[in-house]
Amino acid sequence: MKQKKLLSLGIIFLLGLSQLFAQKQNPKLIFKLADWFETEIRINNLMHTSDYRFDVKYETSNRTQNGDLVFNATIERMRLKYADADNIWFGYDSYYPPYVENRKKNLIKQIYEITVDAKGKISKLKLLSTATKVSFSVIDLKAPTAQLKAEFTVSSFFPTDYLKRISETIINALITGKPKVKTVDLLNAAGEKKIANAVLKSASFKLQKNAVIKGKITNLTDADSVFSVISSSASFKDEIFRFNKDGSFNANVLAWSNTRRRWVFGKFDEDDEFDGFKTFSLPLQPLDTLTVKADAQNFYKTVSFGGNAGAKATLFKDLVAIFDNQWVNKSNYRSKSINEFIAFQKQGQKDFDGILKKYVNRVSSEILEDIRKDFKYIQAGTKLMYVAEYRKKQNMSLDEFPKGFFLNIDTLPVSMSTSEGGMYYGYYLKWLLAYQQTKLGMVNANQYGFYADYATAMASFEGYPLYFSIYESLTQELHKSEVESTARLKNYYEDFIHNCGNPFFIDRINELWAKATLWAPGNPSPVQKLLLKDGSTLDLSKFKGKPLVLIVNNNSPDFLKDYIELIKKQKENNIHFVIAQGNFSSFIKSDFSQVLKTLNNVTYVELSDHYPENFNLYYQQTKVFTFNPDFRVISSYLINKYTGEVETDKGQAHEVIREMIKKAIDSSVMTKEQKASLINTIGWSIGSALLTLLIAFFIYRTRIANARKRTLLKNKIKDLEIKAIRSQMNPHFMFNALNSIQSMINNGQYKEANIYLEKFALLMRRVLNNSEKSFVSLSDELEAIKLYCELEQLRFNFKFAIDVTPEVNTELLEIPGMIIQPLVENAVLHGLSQKGDSGLLDIHISCDQRYLKIIVRDNGIGLKEVSPSKNKSFGLKLLKERLILLSTGGNIGNLHLSNNSENNQSGVTAVLTIPID
Repeated sequence: MKQKKLLSLGIIFLLGLSQLFAQKQNPKLIFKLADWFETEIRINNLMHTSDYRFDVKYETSNRTQNGDLVFNATIERMRLKYADADNIWFGYDSYYPPYVENRKKNLIKQIYEITVDAKGKISKLKLLSTATKVSFSVIDLKAPTAQLKAEFTVSSFFPTDYLKRISETIINALITGKPKVKTVDLLNAAGEKKIANAVLKSASFKLQKNAVIKGKITNLTDADSVFSVISSSASFKDEIFRFNKDGSFNANVLAWSNTRRRWVFGKFDEDDEFDGFKTFSLPLQPLDTLTVKADAQNFYKTVSFGGNAGAKATLFKDLVAIFDNQWVNKSNYRSKSINEFIAFQKQGQKDFDGILKKYVNRVSSEILEDIRKDFKYIQAGTKLMYVAEYRKKQNMSLDEFPKGFFLNIDTLPVSMSTSEGGMYYGYYLKWLLAYQQTKLGMVNANQYGFYADYATAMASFEGYPLYFSIYESLTQELHKSEVESTARLKNYYEDFIHNCGNPFFIDRINELWAKATLWAPGNPSPVQKLLLKDGSTLDLSKFKGKPLVLIVNNNSPDFLKDYIELIKKQKENNIHFVIAQGNFSSFIKSDFSQVLKTLNNVTYVELSDHYPENFNLYYQQTKVFTFNPDFRVISSYLINKYTGEVETDKGQAHEVIREMIKKAIDSSVMTKEQKASLINTIGWSIGSALLTLLIAFFIYRTRIANARKRTLLKNKIKDLEIKAIRSQMNPHFMFNALNSIQSMINNGQYKEANIYLEKFALLMRRVLNNSEKSFVSLSDELEAIKLYCELEQLRFNFKFAIDVTPEVNTELLEIPGMIIQPLVENAVLHGLSQKGDSGLLDIHISCDQRYLKIIVRDNGIGLKEVSPSKNKSFGLKLLKERLILLSTGGNIGNLHLSNNSENNQSGVTAVLTIPID
């Protein structure tokens, strides 16, 4: 039965792929360079003992001479699960590998180069980079001695043969636009059969929609009401479409792999608030059709669902009341005794099981299992919050709770959950971290904040929970923008960036780090102006000249009452205060603001609704910033009333702010020691200046003479470079190239002519772009040589190869522009032009610490009676002049030409030696 369900699932996914690529809706796709698309590939065996998921991104990197496309296929993410002979499950997720402290580099991803013809047939597949080996761990085993499995390569789970067959299916469907209604059956070396499903997630081009939602909502309050599709997945964008006048709608949407989507509609007013919006959610997948019918005035009682996704939508609707009742946001549990709370959760479980029983044969087992996990996280999270409040009231330890009370928490799977990114799962992990801290005794030891969270997470979690916990702790700490804490976090920040593979986590932490470091001491203020409620602006730079304290308050103005005496004690001439009141005042009346406005050393303003981003301020938070008289940052401090920090340690907050004010005042006052040091510095500066003037007088003429010599030398070099650039593109070559293009067009070879013209344009553009540069990277030079050879191949049909030894870093090494091209041009025109397809050109590049060695060898007609010393090639003459100018000290450049004399071989070998020291 399980095998049949799995097979059906595979067929559904590939039918979804075929629907996406159907020719009627999806025309043939012509790939351009840099086009990309990302797929999720899922591979299961029929015994249901493995589940491998690979997110693979394909990007077009090149188009060959014969028109084949070259893709770089990068495995962006691997999620691997399998069961051993004892039915113990092991897992690995490349987004969340085993955490290594002091890691200096990011983990390498597996990248392949795939060459396909016009129909998507793969002719070549090679590995470009090898990912770090996979190290499996036991999934959700709570024993602290869980051993890691041996390391495996990526190819152990995703062989190149699998990648080739699946990639051909996807690329062929995109290129041809023809449907592919079949499963991809895979066999490994042991004869084990597997089924592969591939679904497009995102692309640089427009993806065809593959699911439908339609229906009718009667009694709409506004003809302009909108229907919005919201997803937690970064791969999906919100989709908005409007109802018809009669309330009907019919929209095609994009779906993949049971992606959870939330659907919202309602009247959207000018204040960016929904007026009584309605919502429902369901996991959507390809080929789903959902019909929605409801009365807008009584939506939740009248809404009904149909179509093949109707059962899923109805199930999620039926679960809303139970989830809300059992979720921590409700206050149902707060006043209950322990026994009442246990009974409350048992009843919730009973009601939940009763609903799921009705849908066993109507909804897939995978969806039901995900819902069961969500409900477990709901109940476990609510229990942890109940425990926190109950312990606080009763002053009791965890050991005093009934036996088995924490069993569902201690045994709840977390490390490889499919609920990653879900609201219930995320909040549960936050509360679980606090619970683990209590168990470890860290809270009792008064250890709070990032370092306690980090130590607890490292000791208690792995996989996604570990990275999520560190991410949350880093986010909270960086949000403070406090100078000292930000500086101490640098190593932890770098560790996280180099270990984590989740781009959302990395991008967010990088963004917060950049904002927090703006407030480092000595930096100019990141905020120069404040936008006020009345539409005007306050320029903070006008307070330059004396120390400044800026208090940005997103609490009620009354919150600052505790600091009024501290402000009054400061002398008006010593320091100034700017109090920027947030929009909290718009819905809480306060007379205290009038008191602040009367103080001479206070400028009180009310901010607009749009805060400057660099304040990074949330609800019921206050930040205090201090600046020196030059309006440079001294320090900053976050007061967080919402979390109770102020209530628990108000005295500490006062002391911190008092010290901040003192530092600001001291920044403009010089001590006796500072004055003596300043006088001493001025004396030494004057003496040093006089001595410098005397020395400068004696060396002035010498410098002038040297400058004149350098100017003459630079002019000569520039003149030679201009001559070299003008001679680099032989006019005969340009004439012949254009003539060849014309001949191809006349003969109807439009495709070949287009390729030839594209390469010719690229070469011209590269030469012109580098014409003003004295030096270019070796990689740029080799790209130009490659283009030149490919163009000449169309005329003379020779073969060429470029070989670079591993010690040569082509990106960092710079050489004079187009210094190799004359050698290659001579070899082609004078040596290989008459050889036809038997002509061979080899370019070999190596280096040591002092020289770059370039060998250009051909099997042409040779030098014959013309010796190198009598060579009248203008390009070679300029090349030798440039080598003379490049030679400095004992490093001398050289060019040597000779006939190939070994084994009676024909042709010429040119050896170019360039100093690089």
